[in-house]
Parts: sequence; C-alpha cells; structure tokens
Amino acid sequence: MSEKVTNEKKPARATIAAVAARAGVSPSAVSHVFNGRPNVSAATAARIRQAADELHWRPNYASRKVSGQGGRSLGLVIARSGDTFERDPFFMRLIAGLTEPLAEIGWSLSLTLVRADDEERVYREWWSEQRVDAFLLVDLRDDDPRIGFVRELGAPAVLLGAPVDDAVPAVTVHDDAAYEEVLEHLHGLGHRAVARVSDSPGLVHARDRDRRFVDAAEKRGMTSLVLRWDRAASDPVADLLARAEATTALLVDSEALAAEIVAHAPEIGVRVPEQLSVIAWEDSWVSSLVRPRLTALDAPVEESARTAVALLAQLVSGEDVGSQSVSARRLIVRESSGPAPTDA
Repeated sequence: MSEKVTNEKKPARATIAAVAARAGVSPSAVSHVFNGRPNVSAATAARIRQAADELHWRPNYASRKVSGQGGRSLGLVIARSGDTFERDPFFMRLIAGLTEPLAEIGWSLSLTLVRADDEERVYREWWSEQRVDAFLLVDLRDDDPRIGFVRELGAPAVLLGAPVDDAVPAVTVHDDAAYEEVLEHLHGLGHRAVARVSDSPGLVHARDRDRRFVDAAEKRGMTSLVLRWDRAASDPVADLLARAEATTALLVDSEALAAEIVAHAPEIGVRVPEQLSVIAWEDSWVSSLVRPRLTALDAPVEESARTAVALLAQLVSGEDVGSQSVSARRLIVRESSGPAPTDA
C-alpha cells in the first residue's frame, strides 16, 4: 500500500559563496576562518561565523575525507542512553538490516546516540557539514521536534512508524492483524485477563499499541490492563507482577523485558506458563535464551530497513515518493504461552 507524498522543492544547502556574501567578505576569508588561519581579524571572523550559523553552513566534511571522493551517508541519530540501546535487540537487527541495502547503493551509515536535548545540534551540524545526505527517524515521540528539524533544513528523511507529516514519508508495519492474532491465541488458551507491558510511554507507537491492545481485548470480552515497566523499582519484575492483579497473560513490548520476566518470575513464586503466560512483541535470538522459550511476534525489521533505504535514495535523487507498508508481524508460538490456570 502506498500513500502519495508530494516531494516539494527543498531549500538548497547554503554555499561558501552565500556565507561570504552575507558576511560581506570573500569566499577565501570564509575558508581561512574555518581552517583556523590567523590572517582574519577577530571581528571579521565573528561576523563570518554568525553568517554561517544563520545559513546553517559548515565546511564540507565529506570533501575532507582522506579517501578523497566519498559516497553518500545515511544519518541515524538515536536519543537513548548507551545501556538502553545495548539492551534492545531491535536496534541491532535494524543496523544489520540497513547494512546490505546501503552497501548496494554505495552509501554508509552514520550513527550516534544523543540526549534528547542535544538532537537539534547534531541534526544541524551533520547536515550543514554535509556529513550525511538523508536521515532515518525512529522512536517517534509526541510532538517530536525532529520533524520540524528536517523540514527546516530541507533534509530528505524517512520515518519508521505511522505517517505523521506529509513531508516525511513513512515505512509502516500495520499491526492490527498482530493484535487480533495474539489475543485470539490467548483467548483460545482460556485467558480472560490480559495486560500489555511497555517501558516507553512517551513514544507515539507505544500509545498506539495501548489503544489497539485494549480494543482487541474488548472485542473478545477480555479484561485488559496497560502496565508501565518501572526500571527504578528495587525489583522491577516483582513490582510489575504485584500490579498485574488477576492477569494471567502479559504482552511485553520487548523480548529483553519479556526474558527478564520469564527468568525471574519463578524466583518470586510465579511459574511460566503454568500461572502466567508471557508473549514478546518483538522476536530475536533473545527469545531462545530463556526457558521456557518466548512466544513472540517476528517483525519485518529487515524489510522495513530495505524499504526505507529505497525511499531515501529516491528522495535524494529528487523523486516523489509515498509512504509504504511492509509485511505484518508473525506470531511464533513457543513454550512461554500456555493454557490459563484453572483457578484464574
């Protein structure tokens, strides 16, 4: 399914000549300032830097590469701490999924982790210094400022998630069928009280998943809860299960959290799946590390990555592109989901 997006004319990147004209100097003076040469007065250098900032211009980083003529680069700026990034297998799958299609078109991947309040600086620097030719946006938040950044900069960008802005095409996994499949699986096993567990309440996709989960459960006459993972709790698993009340099945946002629940629940007197079924919204190698192995939904991460790269290449070439939908998630049933306890 494709939704047409008009590729409006993007503002051209500023040039050294434009900076020089704005500052009332020669291009060579701009070059001398940014190369650290001392033959420009402090007042003139300050004026040149101000003009460069106003035009979002920096020297062409790519042209400085030792290798000479460099290829294009995709920017991936992730606002997460190092420890949460390392614990999320999704990002490892995404990076691996980007590698092959980028290599096929001669692009590289520029990746960095930042604090949310440092995002704007990185986007502006990478674009003005010509370090990247496009951006891939992930983990969309409510009122996400990155949409405004890329629009203002005129930078080609693609979003992984539901479309939110006509100027930024999206690669979307339609998850309606996945919720129907998961809830039907649990309903067939006799579960009538279920909960969804999320550790990212500020993300747009988390709010959307909450709604779809509750709707799918209500359709089957099941009682549903939406629970937040409290990593600050002294024992997050015990804290979660205490709040789960009469719930007999959990749908957990990530396989890492689901694995933590499965591994620790027996230590606090809850057997999986005899007393509690656990299903992970994402699937990866982590699902097979714990016993019982995790029932999980396999997302088309690699297909999403390849589709995003294709859209970005078209955008950079000046083509009109539309948002694209990719394959739905597949439920992979393993041992962590079983019949509801008879005393539930």
